[in-house]
Amino acid sequence: MSNVNYIEEEFGILTDDELYLDCTLVKPTNMRDEDLRSLRVWVPKYPLTQTSTITCARQEVDAKGPDGRVAHLVFDLRGTGYSDAKDQNYRLDLLAIKAWAEERFAHNNLNLTFFGYPESKSKQISLLPLRPGVVMETYAFPAAGMPDAKRPSILYLATYGQFNSSDDTLCYQLARAGYNVYGIDPLRYLLHASINEKITPKDLWQDLHLLRRLLPSAPIIIGQPISAGLALAWAVNHKDSRGVIAIGQAQIAFKPSHIFDNANPHNFLLTRYVGKIAPWGNVLVQLTKHPLGGSTDEIGALHQTSNQPRRLESVPQVTPQLLIQWLEWLQNNPAN
Repeated sequence: MSNVNYIEEEFGILTDDELYLDCTLVKPTNMRDEDLRSLRVWVPKYPLTQTSTITCARQEVDAKGPDGRVAHLVFDLRGTGYSDAKDQNYRLDLLAIKAWAEERFAHNNLNLTFFGYPESKSKQISLLPLRPGVVMETYAFPAAGMPDAKRPSILYLATYGQFNSSDDTLCYQLARAGYNVYGIDPLRYLLHASINEKITPKDLWQDLHLLRRLLPSAPIIIGQPISAGLALAWAVNHKDSRGVIAIGQAQIAFKPSHIFDNANPHNFLLTRYVGKIAPWGNVLVQLTKHPLGGSTDEIGALHQTSNQPRRLESVPQVTPQLLIQWLEWLQNNPAN
């Protein structure tokens, strides 16, 4: 991938307790500081370093061209990479980055966004290699108690660009209910997967197949808003999935033109695929109190074009209890 559309600036940011964070700012080649309108910060999960996210930052900036107005920052949390090791007060790291951004871009009406959440109840955070140049950042939550070999794993897809404390808690609660849970931020995976070529549906299914070989059992896939589209597309792969819970907006998952091969507008049209999820079950969920909760028209069309076994749900928010209820229903459908 050519780097003509961006430049990189390396420096350190000093925290309030006098630790230096090793940072890289990736910004469009022709952008002056005063022209910046948005800064997106890729927050690594401890103990990963900025090497797990630098590809994401480069991909996003490169896609906007040399005159883009958005820059991306990657950094090492304290105790990782070249950053100092002292404690695990990551809040101070994020506050230091916020203060640095406010000082450097004091004259900008800056939109500062943090992608991700540094801490996790998962003690197994890793980069899984899928194919050359493609890795998937996963957060594993082992099942509590005696694992049931017949029970499917859970592949939990957070909303693009996020895996926050709410996602962490949901995964932890599912693990306590006896499921082996593997959480991911799909955007991080997709940006790695599209570094050489735009992704096709076949690429998605092949990557799920490679991931399946690393899991203890074929997963039921849970997709939060936006990621619901990827969850539905993956669930078509019968050998490597056992049903899907798709929450909120779905088709928007395939909108990023620098990631997906959309030359043919039907390549990722979900109504072409959802009927093929059967004989595994699908649960389509509209969130009534979420900005990305999905429209009645979209979710209704997906429900109509899917086949039994299927469920259509409308709830204010998703709780661990609801997810466990839907998971049990999926496992009790005739295909299982």
